[in-house]
Amino acid sequence: MSPAKHRAPARTRTPGPLTLTAAALALAVPATGMLTAAPAAAASSDIVTVPSSTRSADAQQLLELINAHRKAKGLAPVKYSATVSGIAQGESDRLVRQEVINHTNTFMTDPRAAGWNHVGEIHAISYQGRVADLMTWWKNSKAHNKVLTDPDMTVIGIGLTYADGSLAGTKQGWRLVGTVTSYGYPDGKGPTDVRTTVGTAPAPAPAPAPKPTPPPTTAPITSAGYEVRGGIGRQYHALGGAPVFGAPTGHERGGLLYGGVLQGFANKHTFYWSSGTGAWPVNFNGAIGRKFAAHRWENGFGYPTTREITGLTGGGAYQVFRKGSAVHKVLWSPRTGAKVVKESGAIGQRWKAAGAERGYGYPVTDEYRYGSEVRQRFSNGYTVHWSSITKRNWVTR
Repeated sequence: MSPAKHRAPARTRTPGPLTLTAAALALAVPATGMLTAAPAAAASSDIVTVPSSTRSADAQQLLELINAHRKAKGLAPVKYSATVSGIAQGESDRLVRQEVINHTNTFMTDPRAAGWNHVGEIHAISYQGRVADLMTWWKNSKAHNKVLTDPDMTVIGIGLTYADGSLAGTKQGWRLVGTVTSYGYPDGKGPTDVRTTVGTAPAPAPAPAPKPTPPPTTAPITSAGYEVRGGIGRQYHALGGAPVFGAPTGHERGGLLYGGVLQGFANKHTFYWSSGTGAWPVNFNGAIGRKFAAHRWENGFGYPTTREITGLTGGGAYQVFRKGSAVHKVLWSPRTGAKVVKESGAIGQRWKAAGAERGYGYPVTDEYRYGSEVRQRFSNGYTVHWSSITKRNWVTR
């Protein structure tokens, strides 16, 4: 059975439908070497200071490349905002400090972007320090190109973080990390500083370091026989509330792994919250949710770090889970069903570096033992091997 389709979430505090682009929570890095490491210790020393003129010129180049691409598709240009660029800058800085490529919900919840009804975020890395590399990756990735060419987007923020080419923890050769946050606004909404060029303003101020996600024990936001509150309540409403997930079927239940909390809802969705991941829903109507349950819920894969994301190649979907430093990505496609890739492991790293489902394809097995090897097979005919004796991995087809 395929994952259940979600209705477009709506937020009652803003007019019009809220659209979260399918690619908004997808991970994007160049095919020449995707990030595969788990989060490392903060490494602010890896961030290189460049002249404001360099930063402005690079941001202007990226704005022009995006708008040239949109023009070729018959779309109106987007405008630049230093205000929402502060959000993007905070995120690109965070990626370098933490040595990860992932997404938070900051681009959706930061008050500097308030009032949007369409939203997306994309990241990419250049190992040569070239803005054009970022654009090349995004254009050639179907999911991320969808953000660039969304006709409803009108304003973007650009974050560019320059790195020293040898990160402290993982030794990755990053030299430029780019983040674009994209927004669509109803008439009369949005930042007041939109313009057609970047100009020569100083680098946009990044967001302050995020505070830990507050535990879901604050005053209730809503009640439907049971309270929906705190971190779970905020995310429940942000992603559509009762029309999408149904009414709560019980109170929050704590005592989970790492101090986590869950709450179930009538449409067979359960929100899980932990201090390290925040609150995200798991859809038990679909194959991904059932896979999560079959592997002992949060005790197996850990807590969700995204909602279920659809729109992948071949009509697929995925959801990411984290347990400590272990990252599991459960992928579903009509041909393969739901299988898991351990992205923090050697096999998962090799799969990501080859383009993930766009390269080797979707997993058709989970990892399995074969003698002294661990293997995993993928839908485009590839098998990734890892030897427990030599600790090396290789690919056959």
